[in-house]
Amino acid sequence: MDKAAYEDRTKGDGAWPLAFLLSLAAIFFLTYFNRFAGLRSGDGEFSGGVAFLAGKLPYRDYYTAGPPLNQIKSALELAIFGKTLLVARLAAVAERLVIAALLYAWLRRIFSSWASAIAALVTIIVSAGDHTDPLASYNHDAILFAILCGFLASLSLEARHTRRVLLLAALAGVAASLSSLTKQTVGLGSTVAVLVLGIVAIFQMGGIRRSLSWALAYLAGFAVPVLALGIYLHRLGLLQACLTMLFVSGPSAKASAPHAFLTREFSVAADNPAWVIPALIALVLSARAIWRSVADSRRSEECLPVRWPYLWLIVLAVIGLAVVLDLTALPALNDFSKCSVYYVLLAGSVLGAVVLGYGLKARRVDARLWQIVLFAGVGWSVAVTLSLSWPAFEAMTLPGLALLLAAVLEGSKGWGRRFIFLVIAAMVFLAVREKLDLPFSFDHQDEPAIHFATQSSAESMLRGMRLPPETVRLLDVTASTMREKAGAGDTVFTYPEMGLLYVLSGKNPPTWSGSHNIDVVPDSFAREEADRVLRARPAVLLYARPTEAQLRLEETVWRNGNRSGQRDLVAVLDTLAAEYQLVDTFRLEPGDNPIRLYVRRSQ
Repeated sequence: MDKAAYEDRTKGDGAWPLAFLLSLAAIFFLTYFNRFAGLRSGDGEFSGGVAFLAGKLPYRDYYTAGPPLNQIKSALELAIFGKTLLVARLAAVAERLVIAALLYAWLRRIFSSWASAIAALVTIIVSAGDHTDPLASYNHDAILFAILCGFLASLSLEARHTRRVLLLAALAGVAASLSSLTKQTVGLGSTVAVLVLGIVAIFQMGGIRRSLSWALAYLAGFAVPVLALGIYLHRLGLLQACLTMLFVSGPSAKASAPHAFLTREFSVAADNPAWVIPALIALVLSARAIWRSVADSRRSEECLPVRWPYLWLIVLAVIGLAVVLDLTALPALNDFSKCSVYYVLLAGSVLGAVVLGYGLKARRVDARLWQIVLFAGVGWSVAVTLSLSWPAFEAMTLPGLALLLAAVLEGSKGWGRRFIFLVIAAMVFLAVREKLDLPFSFDHQDEPAIHFATQSSAESMLRGMRLPPETVRLLDVTASTMREKAGAGDTVFTYPEMGLLYVLSGKNPPTWSGSHNIDVVPDSFAREEADRVLRARPAVLLYARPTEAQLRLEETVWRNGNRSGQRDLVAVLDTLAAEYQLVDTFRLEPGDNPIRLYVRRSQ
């Protein structure tokens, strides 16, 4: 589609679609963004930014298995707007809204405004549904840049002038590079997907010389940020350590062998048929509508079935109902949005393969078709590379679910479309309801529903946060105890990771890593860290001891049932806890492991 045709088709959109999308997405995120602490491994971005501002560099001063761009971005936000957790959360909300707007802009080049806006809204809500989603997340940083990469590449497919094509290709390469420097798996996956599909599409549309020029511009754009950061790390003497952590020690903590990633994927799917079967049913039921929408070379411009203000009020009512029910004792339906993850994996794979084949065989070059191929490729690559971290979490629905929903909405008719609207309303309601009921959870530590978040903390870095009473008590008592009991040369330690306490107290752990999650540190490194803790004997210990069943479950998932280095850490901490004085005990939720606060006894 050329520029004139695109402008002609979108001139009647007005501001309603984007206003509909951004206002409702903002309402959803603002219902809970400052009502959970993210205590258990949920504040890594904030902690990394604070550490960077304090002069602590990754790879030199502490271990990390990820690239450094997320910490640098966080440090900039905190330096400009203030060093509080609220700033990190507000910046995260703004980032989600940017992702939503970017989804809409890309979808709008393929589908009608109403289908694009609805699909983007549902996707941005569902994608936040995972219990471990802390809002401020390097996953979504990487996804944002991956989507931007795909969008810029899609614009280059439609550009007529060679200079514009090459400029857009280079900018797409820069975005791909920024994604890779945020999370290497997502970034490199989307980089390769866009490169390969872009070359094929440009070749089909403009020939071999044009496709080679496009590829060179793309790779040149990719090289600029990578080389700049590489030179910076090399000058600091950290480049080799960075590459080792990113591509050796980090992956070895996730899996002992490459096939373990695939084995874990199939194992989780087999253990959760309630997620997979509905996805298969949805694939079958939606296939005809998707194909009808994709195969039609003309984008539908039919009117929205209901006026925008009425649709806005309907969706607001759905979100409002979920908010009201959160005030009751009625249980939420947990993990329903996992069905969307498997729908994206299954339907995205089929759609991408079929449309790619169709595009290669088509006698007439169709730019819209290659837009869909590129969108599906980015969606599938993001989903698959994120699954290396965990086989099924809702961030994997970005951006693939938006493409599928827009296609279903536009390709459905009559009662089929009415049914789709009901399904979408249910998806939004259940996702909002579940998120408000369990705003954050990680590794057997659940945080209470948002209606319990009624108190403020005395800690200045938590200004503007409203948290449950027990969470506030834990944070305030533990931070003040760490400051009081740990002298200038002393350390403190939390296990499992509760890194927010290091930031609040201003105290450091005796270990090289702030996180000792089983999928973060290899077993040999965990044993070294256990020795460091034992030698240092930290002044304060915050310890939520995992049960034997929990340890075995982690070892089954991450170590193929073999003994992990986590047991060495637990053994050392059990020894110290027996010698230390118990000061307090906290329990965020009735079913959680108790979190015990110990201080070292005076000699």
